[in-house]
Amino acid sequence: MSTPRRPCDKYIGNDTRVMNGTFVKADWYYDPNTGLNITRVYVTGVSGDVVNITKALRVCNRCNVSVKIRIADVSLLQDITGANYIGYMAVKIVDPPGAADSKVVVQNGAAVDTAAGYVAQAPGQCAVLGVDVIIGAYAPYYKTLAAYQINIEKVPQ
Repeated sequence: MSTPRRPCDKYIGNDTRVMNGTFVKADWYYDPNTGLNITRVYVTGVSGDVVNITKALRVCNRCNVSVKIRIADVSLLQDITGANYIGYMAVKIVDPPGAADSKVVVQNGAAVDTAAGYVAQAPGQCAVLGVDVIIGAYAPYYKTLAAYQINIEKVPQ
């Protein structure tokens, strides 16, 4: 009996290494019941800050054929010290380009745009996901505010 490799692998992006992940952390797991790779992005706030993280996560195609991926859902996983301090957050596919709508959006702690369009991925190609965040001026300093779950969906091209 052999176990096939997962068709998509996720890797922490380079920006999570900046200041030992002070501003963004990410982790993931594969849910065999839904077939989704479940990603968690943790945002740590600095009062009144605007953050642009261009390389938070990489999603790599391990299939022998081209696939399409998209951000399929975003939802509040845990309100730790104040999701409402997150005035704006967009999780987006930075590379490869091609989706008409490449991001999901959270405003004032709530998900308002929960699905993005598809982008094509060749075999072995990695998509890069980034995060833009605007933190409220009265947010607690260097505290984790909230955790959001981001679902990545893969379909054959």
